Amino acid sequence: MGLQNGFTTPPGDPSAFAPSSRRAFLGRAAGVGAGIVGVAAAATLVGTSAATAASQGAQAVQEKWRYCQKCSSLFYWGYPSHGVCPSGGAHSAEGYNFVLPYGVGETSTAQADWRYCQKCYSMFFWGYPDKGYCAAGGAHSAQGYTFVLPHDVPGTATRQRDWRYCQRCRVMFFWGYPDKGYCALGGAHSAQGYNFVLPHV
Repeated sequence: MGLQNGFTTPPGDPSAFAPSSRRAFLGRAAGVGAGIVGVAAAATLVGTSAATAASQGAQAVQEKWRYCQKCSSLFYWGYPSHGVCPSGGAHSAEGYNFVLPYGVGETSTAQADWRYCQKCYSMFFWGYPDKGYCAAGGAHSAQGYTFVLPHDVPGTATRQRDWRYCQRCRVMFFWGYPDKGYCALGGAHSAQGYNFVLPHV
């Protein structure tokens, strides 16, 4: 398998993947066709040319991170397959298209060590010796970029608050509804730590 966007490409042609969604999740995604970007790769930043992005000192980001309406976790939606959802079957995308920074330094309001799990496709925290519990079984398995995610900053029209770390399974999940989703260990996710504020288009 070859590398795509920092991940091992699963079988199938990602360009053939057609998005679909149901009801709105605090807003609709826009610009889903925008590419995975990074100034160093001379790619296109969402709605911005590479030259303009470079002049603005933009950081490398990856899009197609989505909210799963079944388990409430954040997962990567860029492949024809959609990973493994703890509530059964594959993840089901809804709402915003999150565009997440990677490969930059950690700050007082941005936490490093967030990774893509190649087994379940969820975003999980890789910074502990214990790698959590994956819906596909066993611990999460990191691959690709190391994401550095903003937290405890104001939400805006293009940055959504209330994303949290689940201390049980280690994934990022949306905490903004009374229903806290479904954890791979059974029951609801359990929030701990920072309140993450994720950029989206």
